[in-house]
Amino acid sequence: MTPVEIALSFVISYVAGIVPTDWFCNHKSMTEKLELCFKRAVNKWTNNPDTQNAVGEQMGKYLTQLKDFIAHKPVGRHPRENDLLRLWAEEILNDTECNTFLLEYEHQIMALKLEEGCIIAKEILEETNNIKVQIDQLRNRGITKSSVYWEQWASGPNRIKLNTSILLAGREKEKQKVIESCNAPCCLYVEATSTKEAIAFVVAAIISESDALAERAVVATNNETYKDIVENSNGMIFVTDIQENAHYVVSRGHTIILCVCPSDKNNEACTIHLPILDRDGFISSLVGSGVNEAKARSLAIDSARDISVLRNLLEFTDKTPVWQTTGNIRLIIPALLLGEWHEEWQGDKDLVELITGKNYNNYIEEITPLLFTDEAPLIRIGKIWKIKSPFDLLRQLGSYITSSHLDRFAEVVEWVLQDDDPDAEDKMNEKGLRWWQNKQAFSGRIKEGVFQSLTLLSIVPCHIQDNKDWVDSFIENKFKDFDLKRYLTHRHNLQWLVEASPSSFIKFVQYDIKKGSPLLNQIMDVKHKDFSIIGTEIFYTELLFALETLAWDKQYLFDTTDILMHLCSYPNDSNYANKPINTLSSIYQFGLPQTYAPFETRLEILKSCATKHLKTISTLCVLLLKGLSEQVFIQNAHFRWRMRDRKESPNYIPSIPTTHVIAIVQLLLATSEFSVESIKEMVNLSFVNYLRGCRTMFLDAISKYKDKIKGNEEITDCLREKINWHLQYQESNWALSKEELVPFEKLLIEIESDDILIKNKYLFENFLIKDPDYKDYDNDFLKKNKETREIRAKIIKQIIDEKGLDAVWPFAKTVKNKEGVANALFDLYGTDIRGEIYKKYCNGDLSKTFVNRYFSSIYSGQGESAYLSIIEELNSISQKHISIILSAPGYQQALADFASTLNKDVEKEYWEDVNILSCPEEKYSNIIWKLCSVKRYTDILHIIRIKNDENTISTDIKIRVLCEMVTNGAWDILRSHMYEISDILKTISLPKNNTQKSLLLQMEFLIYDNLRHYMNAHEIHLIQEINKEPSLLMGIYALVFKADDGFEEECSQDNTQVKLKLTMADLAYRFIQNYHEVPCSDPTGEVDENALSGYFDELKRLAKQYHQTNILPLIIGRILGNFRETEDYPSEMFCRFVEHFNDDRIDSEIRCALFNRRGMTTRSPFEGGTIERYHIQTFTKYRDKARYHSPRLTHIFENLIKEYQQMAEREDNEAKLLDITN
Repeated sequence: MTPVEIALSFVISYVAGIVPTDWFCNHKSMTEKLELCFKRAVNKWTNNPDTQNAVGEQMGKYLTQLKDFIAHKPVGRHPRENDLLRLWAEEILNDTECNTFLLEYEHQIMALKLEEGCIIAKEILEETNNIKVQIDQLRNRGITKSSVYWEQWASGPNRIKLNTSILLAGREKEKQKVIESCNAPCCLYVEATSTKEAIAFVVAAIISESDALAERAVVATNNETYKDIVENSNGMIFVTDIQENAHYVVSRGHTIILCVCPSDKNNEACTIHLPILDRDGFISSLVGSGVNEAKARSLAIDSARDISVLRNLLEFTDKTPVWQTTGNIRLIIPALLLGEWHEEWQGDKDLVELITGKNYNNYIEEITPLLFTDEAPLIRIGKIWKIKSPFDLLRQLGSYITSSHLDRFAEVVEWVLQDDDPDAEDKMNEKGLRWWQNKQAFSGRIKEGVFQSLTLLSIVPCHIQDNKDWVDSFIENKFKDFDLKRYLTHRHNLQWLVEASPSSFIKFVQYDIKKGSPLLNQIMDVKHKDFSIIGTEIFYTELLFALETLAWDKQYLFDTTDILMHLCSYPNDSNYANKPINTLSSIYQFGLPQTYAPFETRLEILKSCATKHLKTISTLCVLLLKGLSEQVFIQNAHFRWRMRDRKESPNYIPSIPTTHVIAIVQLLLATSEFSVESIKEMVNLSFVNYLRGCRTMFLDAISKYKDKIKGNEEITDCLREKINWHLQYQESNWALSKEELVPFEKLLIEIESDDILIKNKYLFENFLIKDPDYKDYDNDFLKKNKETREIRAKIIKQIIDEKGLDAVWPFAKTVKNKEGVANALFDLYGTDIRGEIYKKYCNGDLSKTFVNRYFSSIYSGQGESAYLSIIEELNSISQKHISIILSAPGYQQALADFASTLNKDVEKEYWEDVNILSCPEEKYSNIIWKLCSVKRYTDILHIIRIKNDENTISTDIKIRVLCEMVTNGAWDILRSHMYEISDILKTISLPKNNTQKSLLLQMEFLIYDNLRHYMNAHEIHLIQEINKEPSLLMGIYALVFKADDGFEEECSQDNTQVKLKLTMADLAYRFIQNYHEVPCSDPTGEVDENALSGYFDELKRLAKQYHQTNILPLIIGRILGNFRETEDYPSEMFCRFVEHFNDDRIDSEIRCALFNRRGMTTRSPFEGGTIERYHIQTFTKYRDKARYHSPRLTHIFENLIKEYQQMAEREDNEAKLLDITN
C-alpha cells in the first residue's frame, strides 16, 4: 500500500468504528464529509438512474469494500462497483478537509499501522515526505493528475461523460507519437484548433494507453507550481500550455508536451498537427456516451467535429473564448450572417462589402487573424470562407445583433433572392443534351449561407424584439414574388426558407392552389428527355422534401397532408420513387412514421381529408397496409435545427397495435369505390399474414358486391392465382392452410362466370396449365404436357357440345395460349377440319399462331407426302394465303421448292415466316440469300455464327451480308448483335480482291464506333490497314476538317449531299476520337522507328497534295500522344520524334492525349485529390526521365504536374467542405 492509500484506509477504519473515536474528537464531521464525497462519486458513476438513487443511500455498505479496494485485496466485485469505489477514493483525496485531517494526524496513522505490522518503520520514514508532496499536489489547482483532469473535462450536464475516443477518432498516428514521446525525456508540441483540445487530446491518448503512463502524467497550468514539481520530482510527463524553459524541463529527465493553437509560435520540426476527427468515430463515440445516434449525427454537422464547439452545444461549462472581444465580435457578426462566401466570385465580395460597409480587402485583412486564434470561429478552405458552426456562434453572439445588422442582412437576402437564373425555364424544357453557362451573380455557397442564417435567426433567440416575427414577415413577403423562374433558381435552398418560416411556405402553396395552381401545374409536370439515363426529369423533388420536413411537426401535418394529396392528383409517369403518394405513405406508415404526431392525430387527419381526397385516401390506405411487411425504412427529410431535440435513430421498430391496423382497414373500406382494381387490391391484402385479423372484413366487404363483379375475369383470375399459390406451397410458414382457404374458394365459386368460355379461359393462359402442383412440372414435363392436352381437349369438347364448333374460333382469338386450342382441336378432329380452319384463316377469323400450330401438328402426324397433298387441296381454295401452310412445319426442302413455284408475293411471305433452325448445312448459302431478300438479318447472323467456317459459308458471302445490312440501314440489328458480328469478322481474312477489301473496310468504318467495344484494335481490318497506309488516315481526317485556306470546297446546294457529308463527318470524328493506335507497331506495342518516320514523311506529302497542311500537326501530335506508357516511357525514340518536329501544336496534342488518357474519375466523397497526386507522381517520373533527352517533353510534363496539383488542391478543398457539412 502507498502512504496515501494507508491514510485513506485509516480514515475509513475510523468511520467504520474500527479505531478509537477519542483520537479524533476534533473531527466529528468526518462522517458527513465522507458521505458528501460518496454522493459526489455516485453522481459521476455511469449507471442507470434507479441504481444510482438506490446506491446513494448505502455508504455504510461500501465502507469495508472501499478499504479492501484500497488495500488491493482480491475480493470479487463487479467492475461497475470498482468504478464507484475508485471515484469515491478520488473524491476523498480531493476534499480539502480530508486532506487537512490526513496531514495533522499523519504520524498517529503511521504509528497505528506500525503496531498492526502492515509496513516497516524504514518504509514509513522514506515515504513521509512523499505523502505531503502528493497531498499538496492534489490541493494545488495548478497541477492536476491526468485521470482527474479527464474526469473534470469529460463530465457534462445530464450525466453525459465523453469517452476518450471522442478525441482520438482518426488520430491514431498522432496518439502513437504522443505515447512514444512519453517513453524518454523529450519536448513535443501538439497543435489543435484550441489549446484546450490539444491538452484533452494528450490526456486522452495517455490514459487510454496505460495506467502506468497516466500515473506519471499531470496537467500543469500554474507556472510556479510547475517549476517546483520540475525540480522536486523525476520522470514526470507534463501536459501544459506553458512554453517557458521547455528544454530545461527535458534536461531534468521529464517529458513535456506543449499544447498550442495555430496562433502560437512553435517548432514545426517537433509539432503534431491534429487532423479533423473522423466522422464515424466521432459519432460512435457520442453514441457510446449515451447520445442518440440521430442527435450524434446532428452534433457532428453542427459542431463541424470541433471539440470546443461540441462542448458548447452539449452545454459543458467553459470559459468564454479569448477571441471574443468587443472588436472581434463586431468583425465576426457580418460573417456570421453571411455564413460562407467564395472569394473568386465578385458578387460574393460585393455582398461582403454591403453587409460590412467596408472595402473587401480591408475587411479580410481585419478578420484573417481570427482564423488562427484559439477556438477560432472561422475557417478558410481554398477560396471559401465559412463560419465553423453558425448555430453555436449565433447562440453565443445573438445578443450582439442589432436592428441595423438585420437591415443590412435583409438587403443582402433581397439581392440573393433576385439573382434569378435567366435560363432556368429553358433548362427545364430542354429535351436534348446541352451545356449551360452560369449567368448568376452569386455563388451557391453564399446563397446557402445566407438562407441558413435566415433560418437560424428564426430559431435562435437573439434578444432582438420579435426576431422570429421579423423572419416570418420577411419571408412571407418574399414568397409573393416567387414565380417558376425563381422557384427553379432557388429550389435547392427551399428547405432553408421552409424551416425559417413554415407558416409562410404553407400559405404560399395554399394560395397557389386557390388560384388554380398556376405554379404547381408547371412544377409537377414530368419532363421527358431525349438524353437521360432515366428518361424523365422532375422538378418537384425539393417541394416534396420541404413538405416531408414540415410533416414532422404535428401543427403543420394537416396542411401538409392536404397539399400532398392535391399533388397526388397530377399524372406522374416518371421512373422516380419521389412521388407525392410515396411521401404520404412514409409519413403515415405504421412502423416508424415520419412525423411526431401520434396515430390518433394521424387517423383524424386522414378522416378529415376523406371528403376532399377520397380516391387518394383509399390508395394511401392500401399502401400503408402493404407496408406492414416492409423490412427497409428510409427516413424523410427533416428540419436541420427545428425540433433538433426530438431527432432519434430508433434501435427497433415498436410493435404495431392491432387497433391501428383495423382502423386503417375500416378507413379503406369506407373510402373505396370497389372498382375492379380496388377489389383486386383487397383480395391481395386479405392473403397477407399481417392482416389475418382483418381477413373476414375484406371478404365480407367484397361479398356485398359479388353480383356486380360476377364473371369479372380480372378479379377471378387474381383470386384463383392466390388460392393456387398458397395450395402450391402448403409446407411454407406464410401459406394459408386448406381450412383457411375455404372462404376464398367459396367466394371464387360465387363470382365465377357461368359462361363456359369465360369460366375456362384461364386454362389456356400458359403453355402448361397452372394448378397447385405447378412447381413439380419440371420433374415430369412430358407427363404434365400430356395431362394439359387431355384437359384442354376435354374443355374444348364441352364448349363444342354446349355452343358448337363456331364458338371455338372467337375463343381461340381471345386466349393467350392459342396453340393450346389448336392442339386440342387436332387431338379431337385430326385433319378433318383442315379446310374449315384454312378458310377461317383466309377470312381473318384465326391468328397465324393458331394455324401454324395446327398444321405443324398435321405435318408431324401425317408426314411430308400426305402434307403435300393437303397443300394442293388448300391451294385450290386460296393460293394467296398458302404460305402459312408451307411455313408451318419449319424449313423443309420440298415445301421451299413448292413455294418457289408460286407467285413472288407468296414466296416472299414464306421466307418471312418460315423457321430455318432445322435447315441442312448444304443449303445455307441459298437460304442466306433468300433471308437477305426479306431482311431477316438476325436469323442470317445466327446461321453464320453457328457454322462459321470458310467451307460452309464463304468470306464473300459474309462480307456481302454485312455490307447489305449497313447499306439497308439495319442499325438496330447491327447494334444489338455486335457481339455476333465481331465473331464473324474475326474469321475473315483481309481479302485480296480490291472490291471485297474496299467493302469490308467501308463497313468497318461505318460501324467502328460500336465495333471497337467488341474487338481488339489489331483485330479490326480497318485499323490494320490504317497503320500501314497513311492515305487512309489522311482521308478520314479530311472528312472532318476543311482544306487549307483558298482550297475549300464549294458548299453543295443538294440537301441529300449535305446530309451525307455531315453523316460521314460525324462518323469520321467519332473514329478519330477513338483511334488510339501508333502506326507501324505490332500488337505488343513495339514501334518500328524507321517505318514510323517514313509514315510521317508520307503524311507530309499527302497533306500538301490534298491541301491539308493545317491539320498535319494535329495528326502527328495525336499519333505521338498514342505511344503506350510502358516501363521505358518516355523512350528515347519518342523523345527524338518530339524534338525532331519541334512544334508547339504537336506538343499541345501530346499533352491533350496524356491528359485525356486519364479519363473521368470516380471517388469517395471525402477522398480528396489522391487520384491527382498519383498522376503527379507518374508525370514527375516521366519528367525526370525525359529531362536529358527532350526539353520540349520535359516542359509538357511540368505543365501537367502543375495542372494536376491545382486539381488535387481543388479536390482536397471540396472534400474538406463536404466532410464538415455532411
